[in-house]
Amino acid sequence: MLAVRISSTSSSLPISSSNHNNGKRKRSWSRAVFSNLQRKGLERRFQLQKYITKPDRRQLAATLGLTDAQVKVWFQNRRMKWRHSKEAEKIVENAADSTQDPDFYIDVDTVPENDS
Repeated sequence: MLAVRISSTSSSLPISSSNHNNGKRKRSWSRAVFSNLQRKGLERRFQLQKYITKPDRRQLAATLGLTDAQVKVWFQNRRMKWRHSKEAEKIVENAADSTQDPDFYIDVDTVPENDS
């Protein structure tokens, strides 16, 4: 099974004086859209191995019908997503820990009122 490529244009890219195409410039690459089977295969391998070796990457690419570069970039992007989610979990855990800290407790009856 092959990944589908979607070609798109972007109006946010600068327009060069030699390349006028109705105010838009085409990207030199197109985005790969992976099938569910490919995505599941990539995710399964990622759960086992966050950093894939070149031989493993080539074999996985051949098995899933992808290029070596597509698998490589997918793993790079997936590791960034994984890191960001780990950081977000830490922030939530730290926030929860700080609200349970006895030194964090504020007695609302002793807080002075502001008479502004």
